[in-house]
Amino acid sequence: MKQNIIKLLFVLFLGSCSAPKKDMQVEVFVKDLKKGTLYLERVQDSILVAVDSMQITQEKPIVLEADLNHPELFYVLLDRNKADDFDNRIPFFGEAGNISIQTTLEGYVTKAEVVGSPTQDIFNSYNKVISQFNNEELDLLAAYLQAQISQNSDSLALLEKQSTSLVKRKILFTANFAVNNRTSVIAPYLALYNLTSDSKSLLDTIAASMSDDVRNSSYGKQLRDYLADAEK
Repeated sequence: MKQNIIKLLFVLFLGSCSAPKKDMQVEVFVKDLKKGTLYLERVQDSILVAVDSMQITQEKPIVLEADLNHPELFYVLLDRNKADDFDNRIPFFGEAGNISIQTTLEGYVTKAEVVGSPTQDIFNSYNKVISQFNNEELDLLAAYLQAQISQNSDSLALLEKQSTSLVKRKILFTANFAVNNRTSVIAPYLALYNLTSDSKSLLDTIAASMSDDVRNSSYGKQLRDYLADAEK
């Protein structure tokens, strides 16, 4: 009896010494995936680095985890050890807490649904509008090519004017979206990756609007460093 109690206490001690959960828990389920490896990746020093991984041997959810100070862009890479593995990274904004990603093997990236990340929700709302801008750009391009074929100079001039206006509207929308979401890392992220080739004054406006917490995030620091270098 005494030996059984000692064994039980030893098991409880081992359980208490197990590694604590990390800041972010990402549950990933890929329908129809029965074999492969899933990697959780983040950018470190401009290089994608795997911070966790799990081998898949049957169709069931797995959990990947990572520590982080602020929300940031992560990727879930699917490796099936096949030469034709393309479109196999799901991008998402990770943050502290529990996040769920559900998708299918056939539509691994296109059908991915991310739940539990408010930062990703904000990014989704931005991308929804940007996709409308992109569709307008494609329509204008198609019309421009048709006008070239028919050698309609008046239509070409009008379409060029409309295209220039659309580009300006897209830039201003991005800048306004960033300012309106100044308490989210989405603000400096959009400035860094969608606006750096445009007016510096827009970047200054976004940087000045950022909350203190966002200013001290990785993207906030990168934006401030970018602007400081631009002053040199």
